[in-house]
Amino acid sequence: MKNSCFFQLRSTFVLVLLCAALTTASPAQTFTTLADFNLNAGANPGSPLTQGLDGNFYGTAGNYGAYGAGAFVKVTPSGTLTYIYEFCFEDNTNCPDGAYPSGAVALGMDGNFYGTTGGNLEAGNGSIYKITPAGSLTTLTNFNTCNASACSASPRYGVTLSWNGDFYGPSLPDAASPAAFDDLIFKISPSGKFSNVLVVCPDQICPTDAGPSGTLLQASNGDLVGPGPGGATGWGAIYKMTSAGTPTVIYSFCDDSTCHGGEGANSPLAENAAGDFFGTSTYGGAGANCALSQGCGTAFKVTPGGSGALVRLHEFCSARGCADGATPNALIQATDGNFYGTTAGGGNSGSDGTVFKLTPGGLFTVIHHFSGPDGETPITALLQATDGNLYGTASHGGTYGGGTIFRISLGLAPFVKTVQNAGAVGASVIILGNKLTGASSVTFNGTSATFSVVSNTEITATVPAGAATGEIQVVTPSSTLSSNVEFVVLP
Repeated sequence: MKNSCFFQLRSTFVLVLLCAALTTASPAQTFTTLADFNLNAGANPGSPLTQGLDGNFYGTAGNYGAYGAGAFVKVTPSGTLTYIYEFCFEDNTNCPDGAYPSGAVALGMDGNFYGTTGGNLEAGNGSIYKITPAGSLTTLTNFNTCNASACSASPRYGVTLSWNGDFYGPSLPDAASPAAFDDLIFKISPSGKFSNVLVVCPDQICPTDAGPSGTLLQASNGDLVGPGPGGATGWGAIYKMTSAGTPTVIYSFCDDSTCHGGEGANSPLAENAAGDFFGTSTYGGAGANCALSQGCGTAFKVTPGGSGALVRLHEFCSARGCADGATPNALIQATDGNFYGTTAGGGNSGSDGTVFKLTPGGLFTVIHHFSGPDGETPITALLQATDGNLYGTASHGGTYGGGTIFRISLGLAPFVKTVQNAGAVGASVIILGNKLTGASSVTFNGTSATFSVVSNTEITATVPAGAATGEIQVVTPSSTLSSNVEFVVLP
């Protein structure tokens, strides 16, 4: 049985309630349904969208399609949806390309995408794949092979690109030995070199420093951060982990006597400029209009170091009729400093979900209520693209019932971002943006860099001598674009 420390988190966090359940009227915003998933080609999106070098967005449909196993898709900012690969294309009992893709898709430094499948048509074991923007897929490893010293199966949360160029992610134990561990944290190179870096809860016995699970966030100090089982109370924790696999507890859940603050922390977490971590729990909380016995979820902030106290920012289903939503997904921080997310339930329809904004101080605003035709039951995090808009997916609803892709325009300005957010002097850096043709200057925290404009959506630059950690700026014919986060200059 799955260890209950983390996944049955009947925890409250240390609880300082800011702006208790405060909900405000929605600001001006424009919601647009861009595309509908087609059951015949693939539906039920299971990953957040990822921006490619070409300015388009890529992700997965977790089910259906020509072979019944899901698909990899591309959508343009204007809404043209293309199915570029359908899983189990090699349609046989082994299904070597995998089936049912899910979890985070990472853009690599080579411009390709890296992701995971949850299994295949005949067995439960999944795979890690690389796919080009044109749809040429390579299976990097198949978990049927019992890599290294441990057998694992479903790498359900996808992968995260780290500063060392490898991808990290968790996987479940093999079906033949379900009690072998809770999760196994692996790393894999772009060429497919695989190794295990941490076994989380061997024999499902969770020590205090068990380690993270879920989609990992690379924090501004280089640590890989995520929620996981164990912790000082046995009810789960938020961890930081080195690239070599050494975990340290940042915060242990349920460190008070009531233990009602949240249950099942989502990933990835979001980090602000001060180094605080923001996140949501799927269940728990004390929303006054929640019909779920386990609670409808919370949003929280954790400050590493010092007291390590957790601040509960919002309890879902606090609004009348659960109009603020229920069972939230992971947060992102946008360039206005606020956090944005979706809920899989609640809203004005009662069950279709919402899109919301949360300020760092806890002021909560619903900015869209799903109603079915525009989508329902979003289950993944949003993406802020370099045009400033928010993009996301709903797992169901739409014209065909298989989900939708949508855009929310909040009037946020365009910006630039890097594929890999750290590098030493002399390193090549890929910068993504819009309307980059004709750029006349690239600076790293004020230090001029040599650069080349590859396309209207991509620049390559070299970290200049004398550069320090800070903002990247790109001067184009129409504007000066700043990076959404500081670029870390490594020693």
